[in-house]
Amino acid sequence: MQANKLLSLVFVFDGRSVLLGLKKRGFGQGKYNGFGGKLEAGEVMRACAARELREEAGLSVPAAALVRRGVLNFHMLADSGMKGADGTIASRLEVHVYSCSLGDAEGEVAESEEMAPRWWGCDQVPIGQMWADDAHWLPHVLAGGDVIGDFTFADQATLVSHSLDKLPPGAMQLDEHRTRRLRVDHLVYGVPGSLDEACAAFEAATGVAPTKGGVHKGLGTHNAIVALGGAEDGSCGASCGYLELLALDPAQQPRPERVWMAMESVAARGEPRLVTWAHTPARGLEACAAAAAAAGYQPGDVQ
Repeated sequence: MQANKLLSLVFVFDGRSVLLGLKKRGFGQGKYNGFGGKLEAGEVMRACAARELREEAGLSVPAAALVRRGVLNFHMLADSGMKGADGTIASRLEVHVYSCSLGDAEGEVAESEEMAPRWWGCDQVPIGQMWADDAHWLPHVLAGGDVIGDFTFADQATLVSHSLDKLPPGAMQLDEHRTRRLRVDHLVYGVPGSLDEACAAFEAATGVAPTKGGVHKGLGTHNAIVALGGAEDGSCGASCGYLELLALDPAQQPRPERVWMAMESVAARGEPRLVTWAHTPARGLEACAAAAAAAGYQPGDVQ
């Protein structure tokens, strides 16, 4: 699973005016936005936000003066994500939003190779010249509130689905660890007996035929999967995750000593049941495993 690309986004306020920049090149070219960019190795997010503001708009702001305003998660479909220097395309973007006052800044607003800054009244921002998601969350931020949002784009111009939590002012500052909703990746539904029979029963009940998944070699199980969400809204297998039908694999004989998800208990009881669920690790599997080890858990080898 691709780890989220971490980015900052800063809005500078002067009373009831906000500084926006017209992107001159690269990802989002031709759109107005706040100032920000990619988190660099060894950098913390506030330092990233302060650096990007200085590089793109000429303003130097102490990292401590940046007010945390929100976290926005983006899923970019059809290779519409952010292209890196190595040519790879990041389709999962996690944007940390900050604001600051012009009174906390040193220097003069200046155009850069990346952005052309311009002041706008908070009630006159050019929403039609901004990313399509901005219409949903930016007015709340301009009014003083905080946000947590998830957005799916079919391409850089087409927003196909979104969800948004509008939080009261200061909510993100009070809880610095508040970053996102728990995003469920998939549900694991254990079935006794034949996986083929379970798939047939599922199709008969729902009209949807599960897709054969794979074999968990050495763990005694195999599976089939069903996307939870329609492809027409871009959520298939992404925003809404999927359902996994899990069964013992009769081809794996003798049965391994360790059976995946304790499926032998499902088979012994003879009743299907929800075995567990999994969430999307925003930081990537290796980072999550390292964090678990640091907390005293032993996740084992990550494969």
